[in-house]
Amino acid sequence: MRPITLPMTNAPSKTIKAVEHTCTILNKLRVSGGLTVTELSDRVGLTPGGVHNHLTTLKQQNMVQQDGTTYRLGPDFLLYGAHIRNNSGLIQAGKGVADTLAHETGEIASLHLEHDRKLFVLHERFGDNAIGRSYHIKKRAEATKYLHCTASGKAILAYLPDEHLETILEEQDLVEFTPNTITDPDELRSNLEVVREQGFALSREEEMNGVRTIGAPVLDVDDGVMGAVSLVGPTSRLQGDTFEQEYPERMVEAANMIEINLQTGDAEL
Repeated sequence: MRPITLPMTNAPSKTIKAVEHTCTILNKLRVSGGLTVTELSDRVGLTPGGVHNHLTTLKQQNMVQQDGTTYRLGPDFLLYGAHIRNNSGLIQAGKGVADTLAHETGEIASLHLEHDRKLFVLHERFGDNAIGRSYHIKKRAEATKYLHCTASGKAILAYLPDEHLETILEEQDLVEFTPNTITDPDELRSNLEVVREQGFALSREEEMNGVRTIGAPVLDVDDGVMGAVSLVGPTSRLQGDTFEQEYPERMVEAANMIEINLQTGDAEL
């Protein structure tokens, strides 16, 4: 039988509308905590009957659960989350390192990953003196597209391929969160050059007033960025040599430990 050759094309791949609608419904349920058919219909743009058909199928697959007239994500999603955690090399190699950082500094230590121009929190540990626990727990449930204002985001941006970086800078606004937020693309590029030179990134109250962060990139053997490890704390504690030298050195060391764990296959459980 002659092999079938598919024509090469630059046209965007076709998508399945029904699957898009299903994903939209799941996302609406995720961010809301629970919605009725009518509420979903208003937010998704489908008829109530169409929404009900999607929900019935999802319920049969244990992906949503029904409580009266309200629908929520089903417990099967816990299995998906566990699968990602158990099969993520970065989490397995870095969570022990992050936990040690949090224990020794008393602050919040996290592992981050960039995917599709968004920043995800893979693992987070609160030290004894950690600030804003409720805020950070809520925040990690959402990926952020604003990489320019956090140390972990800038640590990752600094090591992205130029084309990938420029795509992010072109497509996303550098939103101002505080007077210290870098909103000029050229200034951000210069800041990222400094990050590459010193091997770590600093956020000087650029995302939230009174909060500073330190981030170091986790690189593969070809210096491609796999993610970042970060430390978050109040300006009252992250200042002077602690913020400028001592903790940055510890972050670079922590990132190196994660890189070694990734290469050797060691996981700190």
